[in-house]
Amino acid sequence: MPTFVALCDKAFEALGRSESLSEPALLAAVYGGQPPAALYAQLATPLLQDPRLERRADGCWVRRSAASLADEVTVLALATTGPTPGRGRIVHIGALHVAGESVLQRFIATVHPGARVPTYVATRLGIEPGVLNELPPLDAVFDTFVQFLGARPVAAQDALLTWSFIDAEARRRGTLLGPQLLIDVNEMARASLDDKPTLSRVAQSLGVAVGRVEHPDEEARVLALVVPRLLRQDGRVASVLASHTAGTESVLRRGTTARALPDQPGIYVLRSADQQALYVGKARRLRSRMQAYVHRPLGPTRRLEGLVGAVDAVDSALCETDLEALVLEEREIRRLQPRFNTVRRQREPRTWLCLPLLPAPGRAPRRIQVCARRGNDEADYLGPFRNEAAAEHARQLARAVFELDHLRRIDRLRYEPALLRAWSFLQGDLDPAVVAIRERQRAAATSADSAQLRQCERLLAAVHNYDVGAQLLPADPREARYAVVRPCPSGVEGFLIDRGVLVQYTLMQEDDATRFAVELLTPGRPRTSDEDISVALRWLGGNRAPARLILVVDEQSARDAIEDAALALRAGET
Repeated sequence: MPTFVALCDKAFEALGRSESLSEPALLAAVYGGQPPAALYAQLATPLLQDPRLERRADGCWVRRSAASLADEVTVLALATTGPTPGRGRIVHIGALHVAGESVLQRFIATVHPGARVPTYVATRLGIEPGVLNELPPLDAVFDTFVQFLGARPVAAQDALLTWSFIDAEARRRGTLLGPQLLIDVNEMARASLDDKPTLSRVAQSLGVAVGRVEHPDEEARVLALVVPRLLRQDGRVASVLASHTAGTESVLRRGTTARALPDQPGIYVLRSADQQALYVGKARRLRSRMQAYVHRPLGPTRRLEGLVGAVDAVDSALCETDLEALVLEEREIRRLQPRFNTVRRQREPRTWLCLPLLPAPGRAPRRIQVCARRGNDEADYLGPFRNEAAAEHARQLARAVFELDHLRRIDRLRYEPALLRAWSFLQGDLDPAVVAIRERQRAAATSADSAQLRQCERLLAAVHNYDVGAQLLPADPREARYAVVRPCPSGVEGFLIDRGVLVQYTLMQEDDATRFAVELLTPGRPRTSDEDISVALRWLGGNRAPARLILVVDEQSARDAIEDAALALRAGET
């Protein structure tokens, strides 16, 4: 940081502690001691260049006031390579000069940030990797951008954080920006919605159509319509004006917040200054999860608008296992009702596919459905799949291969035979699917439809990869016992789930797989309850390789399977 900027920051901080200071007092605070009077003019020269500071006619120094809220504002949206100015640089600026709901001027620029641009940021901005090196640096447009901003108030999501990127770029160039009145749109949105105030939801509540709001240009367009409408509503303004303070950093943006947490399973509660619960989350490793907030880039990956700036404290509770953390999270969400958690209660996972009976004549045709469990009717069922995602993927694949949606709408006579072939495919008969795709390939080749040919190739690959035996569990976990054996930081861990309830957890000690298996199959005090079964079933289905799911039918065969799995995992086999 240039010496000039550092001196001005000292003066700015000193004036924050006192409303005004005489010139001798200010110079003493800045330079660390009372200088000779003959040097006052020379030492005050750099401070006079700071647009944040003002020397009054009586010789006293004060902080310069920001412009008051007026009819005209600038709405600002950025995309950056990292979460804070210290870890990221600006890639894209979308700024609109707004009067009422009319856009008077625009400033749109994509620039080379002088740092690596994460692939997902470039993709969401629509930037090809080869184009990045051809973009101008921010320095080439920064002065023009500052002139565009003028003295108007600036409205943005996470306003302090957004402005800190602009301020940091000015400082890198050895300059300082004047005081800016900032309007935090997320704070305004809190009064509009009781729960998670995403920009899309606020816009929809105000009758504003929303497109790909993750792109800064669309974000700025939506802000230009949303901000004037929110400002017109009574009681919004006083709580959303923010004066910029250099170096202010949210609790979630501090590395010390993450480092204070252990790398163990547990839950975390993000709280506001008045100790209201804002968000409850869980993690297999709390420290790593909190670091995700520290490293989350601004702009394209914004998911919880306003959360970062609103958090004043982080509480945590440790759990022995990630399943218990998942259960505790769900219970705390129900108890605390935090507004940033949009899912209040986990529903029962739908891991079965159902083909209903033929409907009566004149009724709507039947469809393949996903459901939570096998019914007591005469419909056909297939399941349980390992998890809901696997069941839904299989259903969608069958719909696409056999064009079920298209036939149901336009050709009912062909629909029912195609539906039966789709059901046969889901049960493991791949031939009908291959035949259907080959027919579509021939038709696409005849018409030279390259897009259809590519789609057929993708479908054919998906069909050949479909293995129903690998997707299905050997028994419904609501009615059976399963052992889960998987690697962990301490070696190998095991869970015993009895009809959806966790009844045992143990770690393998000293590579003693026999003792590990015996301990795991010895039920203890239940660690979860019947009301947590839906959560436990989702957790069970979410375990992937190298984790092993072992159906416990009889003790001896289960013990042997657990021993084999533990030794294989210990040896690093997958």
